[in-house]
Amino acid sequence: MNYNHPFPATPGQPLAYWLESDMARLAPVTSNSVLRDMAWTYGQWSGFAAAMAGLGAAVLGGGLLALVMMPGTPGLWISLLLAGMGMLGVCAYIRRVKLPGIVRAKQPLTSRAPGKTSSGVGLAALIVVAVGAPMSLALGGWWSQGPGPAVSLVLVALLFLLGTASVFVAPAWCAQHARQGFLRYLGKNAAVRQELEALSLSWYDPSGSRNFGPL
Repeated sequence: MNYNHPFPATPGQPLAYWLESDMARLAPVTSNSVLRDMAWTYGQWSGFAAAMAGLGAAVLGGGLLALVMMPGTPGLWISLLLAGMGMLGVCAYIRRVKLPGIVRAKQPLTSRAPGKTSSGVGLAALIVVAVGAPMSLALGGWWSQGPGPAVSLVLVALLFLLGTASVFVAPAWCAQHARQGFLRYLGKNAAVRQELEALSLSWYDPSGSRNFGPL
């Protein structure tokens, strides 16, 4: 028996069979299925949305900080504000359009995000050391320029940490927990679950070797 397909093809099963039966609970993590491909796609889009949300908030916060501290440089803070709002808009688009249409959504381009949260944390830490250390040296003089610049330095550091974690840690977490996240999403979105219910009963693999589930 093919290790990636440890169960004989059983088309026409209801969704609950693939989600809640003993077979679904005992399925090896290596088994392949339509539901697991959807979960992977869900994890990729969710990670992209999380990255855009966190990075957009960090860039938007940087724009507001630049507006307060450097109002005479409109090119800087306007660019940051627009970029931050654009990223938040991308996040909203993914959550309102891509995720509700996940049943029919095409898989995104191959993601370079780590597949484990620990790997994402490691990459984020590396970026913080590689970029944060030169930044701290370049901006270290702000500490001696009064409370305003000192507070600004702390805010810049926090925004940098938020942006870095959003780009590396959030997508890795979403990828690692894609199946659990997809299952929770089905529990909250009745329309998507109903669509999957219908597809589960009608789906058939022409090759006869790939099942709709398990998740």
